[in-house]
Amino acid sequence: MNHVFCFVSSAKTENFSRLALYSFFKETKLETGDIFVFVNNDGTNAFKEEYPIDIYINNKTPKSWAENFNKGLRIAKKFKKHFVVITNDIVFTKNWFEPLKQRDDAVLIPACNINYLYNAVEFKTSPCMQMEEYIGKEKHLESIVQFHQNKFKFEDLQERIFMQLYLGRIPYQVHSSVGYFDHTFSNCGGEDMDFRIRCAIQGFKTMIANHSLTLHFHGKSSWDGSETTVEEEQRRAKYIDKSMKKWGLDLTEIFIKGTNAREHCTQLGLEEQFKNGESFNIIRLLVQKNLPKQQITSNN
Repeated sequence: MNHVFCFVSSAKTENFSRLALYSFFKETKLETGDIFVFVNNDGTNAFKEEYPIDIYINNKTPKSWAENFNKGLRIAKKFKKHFVVITNDIVFTKNWFEPLKQRDDAVLIPACNINYLYNAVEFKTSPCMQMEEYIGKEKHLESIVQFHQNKFKFEDLQERIFMQLYLGRIPYQVHSSVGYFDHTFSNCGGEDMDFRIRCAIQGFKTMIANHSLTLHFHGKSSWDGSETTVEEEQRRAKYIDKSMKKWGLDLTEIFIKGTNAREHCTQLGLEEQFKNGESFNIIRLLVQKNLPKQQITSNN
């Protein structure tokens, strides 16, 4: 079974898209039957002739994170293929994709500089990097990736409480059961965490494939791009409110809001599960405790 790769770009972040597309096609071994979907959120026709794009979607008006990726997911469902989420603020590296293909019953996400920090002679990674910190240091990143892949085995998979779906493989078995991303969340906030919760409800884990390491500029496609502080606060308040209504206090505090997740788990007697990163077990325990049956079985 092949893959639908869905890449979402915007006019304000085309410099990140250019770097991401270049590194993707350089480092990704595409197979016959794979489909690369490019979603242009601003209708600018950018990159249309530069790369082997199979399906080019040009939005007349900007759409939300969930709406854009649902366009690609719809294609994956139609052709019964695995689905790969790709935000545009990523540098792809050697063999990034192979570890993500080892499980068809779980969502697998590559490790990145949010998970592991490295300090080379002239280049160091941090959770929120700027492009200027990377340009000209490409060889240093290659050395870091080689060191990292020697450190972690190919089959090393790890659950964590905080995992963003900035890039990840969603097998057909998973998305055919879980459904689409919930587009009623506000733009760029909560949709990926909501999808993780729904995956766990359906019995599917979300894990970091530690052998795979990418560079993620973190938020350049959303909150660290063109938003003002006020706009970010307003957006965050909206998706937290949406989550509270959908999932209740406990799941929202731990997985959507996140700022006091450890303390909240401790209050609930889940401190050990939190320490071990057992997000799957925490979600299922809290769902069974707090949510009505009809909401547990909902797939949107």
